[in-house]
Amino acid sequence: MLSAILFSLVSIRTVDAAGATVEEQLTKMENDWADSYVKRDPSFVQKITTDDFMFVGPDGNVVKKDEYVKSMTGDTIFAEFRLENLNVRIYGDAAVVIGTCAIKAQAKEEDESGKFSFTDVFVKQKGEWKAVSGQVTPVAQDAATE
Repeated sequence: MLSAILFSLVSIRTVDAAGATVEEQLTKMENDWADSYVKRDPSFVQKITTDDFMFVGPDGNVVKKDEYVKSMTGDTIFAEFRLENLNVRIYGDAAVVIGTCAIKAQAKEEDESGKFSFTDVFVKQKGEWKAVSGQVTPVAQDAATE
């Protein structure tokens, strides 16, 4: 048990060539990913996801990488995509990032703005972190604010 804890602590402090910790690398990736929605730039997502990437959307539908990448330039226009409360956990060559985000988005005439919780799973392949899956859940509005 102690060796597993020590291994986790050492993994968290692993740095890349630029001196960034794994936590810093994944936090930057998450922020760049959020920015790619606003910029409507699918090339970033294409680059950071594995070929077998799968995504569970806020409606519960599961899509494969090609559909997910294509959706980046679909009907939904993101004016803002702000990440909050990121929690990065590293397990050797795997990592889980859990957080919340606040978005301002419009799809045709429908306002899709709101707050969402998400989970992204990463693996390290050939020295690079890649997302293997993502999942988003709408955060229910507090009944007191309605």
